[in-house]
Amino acid sequence: MLFALLLAATVRGPADVESLTGAADVVVRAQVARRSSAWAPGGGQIFTTVVLRPIETWKGDAAAEVVVLVPGGDVGELSQTVQGAPAFERGEEVVVFLRHRAPQIFAVERMSLGKFTVFATPGHDARALRDRRFVSCVGCGTAEEDELSLDELRARVLARARR
Repeated sequence: MLFALLLAATVRGPADVESLTGAADVVVRAQVARRSSAWAPGGGQIFTTVVLRPIETWKGDAAAEVVVLVPGGDVGELSQTVQGAPAFERGEEVVVFLRHRAPQIFAVERMSLGKFTVFATPGHDARALRDRRFVSCVGCGTAEEDELSLDELRARVLARARR
């Protein structure tokens, strides 16, 4: 367990839905359209560009495609892993809390704590799940939920975004 904590990124909380919504410029439910990795200008670090196609925009304004920059990735035979960075898979449905990084480019708020993966099981409502592995959160509450129904997540984001 100690070894896992040593490999975790430290993020400052809180990371409850309401706090994430307040801190985010844009919150979207989206599908991952594509992703590609490249060296940052000047080298030294790899970044992955993730292109999302919004299904719903719950806060802010989102274009037909949303570009998210995530630290780490694979270029050729080289791979860089950034602990706590959110991982995205092509075709995956997600809810992400985004902040502007540059014009038309976003970053995920509070690293992987700002990304929920949407999944459905037959006969049940869609659920949203966030992955806290490799993240240590200073200031997060013990009651912060990592899994909730998609409808509840939407309702909580919309209620906070209206304030």
